[in-house]
Amino acid sequence: MFLHRLLFQHTLCRCRMDNQKYHIMKKLVIIIVALVFPMLIQAQTKGEKIHAKYSNTDGFNSFSFAGSFLKNLDFDVDEDELEKNITGECKNIKFLSFKHKTGDETKFKKIVSAQLSKGNTYKEVLTDRDDDDCDDVHFFAKGKGKRFSEFHVLHYNKNRTSLVSFFGDFHVDELKTLSHFTFDDKDENHE
Repeated sequence: MFLHRLLFQHTLCRCRMDNQKYHIMKKLVIIIVALVFPMLIQAQTKGEKIHAKYSNTDGFNSFSFAGSFLKNLDFDVDEDELEKNITGECKNIKFLSFKHKTGDETKFKKIVSAQLSKGNTYKEVLTDRDDDDCDDVHFFAKGKGKRFSEFHVLHYNKNRTSLVSFFGDFHVDELKTLSHFTFDDKDENHE
């Protein structure tokens, strides 16, 4: 009888210890999930990281606004082809510009191109070079097929490198129509 009682107490004690271990593990898992989940939600894309890194750096000009801001503006775009070819919702637009100094003319362009070309998340969907003005424009997109969540326009000339990024949900029918857009006002000077 004594042995039977001792065995019963040992089993009961062991069950309590297993139950305590279970509750400790359960609490530990909850704490880990509570710490990791916000980090996963706030994870930035490469495009967002570039803007975050350089937006407050000396030599750079930056601004951004919500895509809903465009809905409140009344402006006319003559480029009917552009409206037909890009549809969707723009959630955020960010602009980053770097004015060149002697010796660093291509540094920012190389950094952005390298970051957005690394891996297979982003793809360069179009490149346009204007040899007369030494303008170089690269279009990068993050998405699959004709749907994109990010669209980056990297413009480089002898004076400045600019990155304009569109974040949202876009459907692009044809990217070739974007190649004839210019970033300066040379068309206005000819009128």
